[in-house]
Amino acid sequence: MHPVVLLIACGLFIGTWAATVQPPPLIQTLSAGGDIGPEFKLDPALEQDKDSGLEDAQFWRRVGLRQLKKIIDQAQKTKENSYKRKAKNIIIFIGDGMGLSTISAGRIYKGQYLKHGHGEEETLSFDDFPYTGLAKTYNVDKQVPDSAGTATAIFTGVKSDYGAIGMDTTRSKVNATKGRLDSIMDWAQSEGKRTGIVTTTRITHATPAATFARIYHRDWECDTEVPKESVGIHADIARQLVENAPGNKFNVILGGGLSPMGALNTSEVRTVKFEGGTETICARGDERNLAQEWLLQHANDSVPAALVTNREQLAKVNVKETDYLMGLFRNNHITYSIAREEGEPSLQEMTEAAIAVLERGDKSAGYVLLVEGGRIDQGHHQNYARAALHEVYELDLAVQAAINMTDSDETLILVTADHSHSVTFNGYPQRGADILGAANLHKPRDPMVYETITYANGPGYFDHLANETKPVNSSNVWMALKQFTKTEMESPTYRHMATLALKDETHGGEDVIVFASGPGSSLVRGAFEQNYLAYVMSYAGCMGPAKNYDDSCKQHSEKHEDHIHNVTSNAVALTLELLSLATCLVASLL
Repeated sequence: MHPVVLLIACGLFIGTWAATVQPPPLIQTLSAGGDIGPEFKLDPALEQDKDSGLEDAQFWRRVGLRQLKKIIDQAQKTKENSYKRKAKNIIIFIGDGMGLSTISAGRIYKGQYLKHGHGEEETLSFDDFPYTGLAKTYNVDKQVPDSAGTATAIFTGVKSDYGAIGMDTTRSKVNATKGRLDSIMDWAQSEGKRTGIVTTTRITHATPAATFARIYHRDWECDTEVPKESVGIHADIARQLVENAPGNKFNVILGGGLSPMGALNTSEVRTVKFEGGTETICARGDERNLAQEWLLQHANDSVPAALVTNREQLAKVNVKETDYLMGLFRNNHITYSIAREEGEPSLQEMTEAAIAVLERGDKSAGYVLLVEGGRIDQGHHQNYARAALHEVYELDLAVQAAINMTDSDETLILVTADHSHSVTFNGYPQRGADILGAANLHKPRDPMVYETITYANGPGYFDHLANETKPVNSSNVWMALKQFTKTEMESPTYRHMATLALKDETHGGEDVIVFASGPGSSLVRGAFEQNYLAYVMSYAGCMGPAKNYDDSCKQHSEKHEDHIHNVTSNAVALTLELLSLATCLVASLL
């Protein structure tokens, strides 16, 4: 190829360009790791952390507190004071895998499922929350994260590695004390707050486990899963829930997971057969029934405890009197709500029961509750779009229940995801088109009808691959959508198409949205590292590492004490006045 001569008048520079030229200088610089532009420079305050090469607990605590300072400084500059409001109670909802595409599609699904018009104009209960922000979800060692590392970030304030639960990057298979972290539940309990977890997954699964366990790997839910080199060093996750704080002090534990707890239901019914790795579950080898052990522990207390295994039993619990409640409703995860088995409670029902057990008014210092809609993630992993979107609707109902049951002046509610998924919401479907249907039926000349919801990867590839059904002389390798019957496409186990063949669809790496309402919600704004959420809860809840960031918690405590004193004084004065009137009345009668 002949070079092109470039003439540049300013300076009369003459040079040549050929097809073999190297990339532009900026790209060369970045790929070579040399000097970089100012937009890529680290915060000077992080330079020392960068040089150490270790993103451990100390590193991420500095990052979290630095973000808190940044937000508070911004508020002070504009003379905002709402950030000082304190939360007696904190409820954090995690829609596992609920990325922005899932939220948008889930909103439309809700509207269409309830027949509320076209669907696009529908709102989710948390759409009206006054504050939103974006959380960066990467793990220390992964660009696209897993639920263990992200949950650890959210609940401990420390980002960690893929697979790590409640431990930082210094964790060890042969040393269970190395890298251990405290969670928001530890912080809450140290302040006398009541605590609990609700999930549609196993209670030993990654997200709920990060609130109470410290273990090298998320898969070690049963004793049989702990590798030989770690036996006797790391106790499995189920054991930690029953044996160690903060888990053994939880007032509420509701979800699936009878099997890892050693309380297998041998007569369990499974009507719809869902597939995927999440449908298998470990069994204990030590023959311990940890659920019964938990009940015996709390039977020694002077307050009532209850262990329930079905919806009917849950409904009969005296939630105002019961101080400790454990509900285990399936051997594995609770069934996808779109195919709920008889006797299984909904996420809304579990949330309502949990709040009722935790709420004790002036008799307690408040509570911290995790509620996880965990099967959004698992539906996506198998390209079960309908099942996943129905789980979003279930989470929405649970959030609405929490809004209805709590005082917005004293309860901080956060709704977010731990990570996203490779699901796409695409094409040019008509307004009001079925969100789970075809995107281009209104274009009859298109050579291929395709779905509005598709996946970048996953097992849906195999379900839609043409194979022997491929038309002769056709370049299209996909089955025509019309070859699937209406019954097949409306089945809970129908898989939407994926373009890369994987047994299990992957997570997505983009930021996830955080919705916030109540005291402390104004701290959620902009884009931030995911671990910052722990510091929002810490500062707003007057617990943990940010409790003494400034004197706002002290001022709040003094105001609360003055209020209690005034209420008590007024009550005493009223009592004395009534006694005086009663005495006068008796004297007049005599």
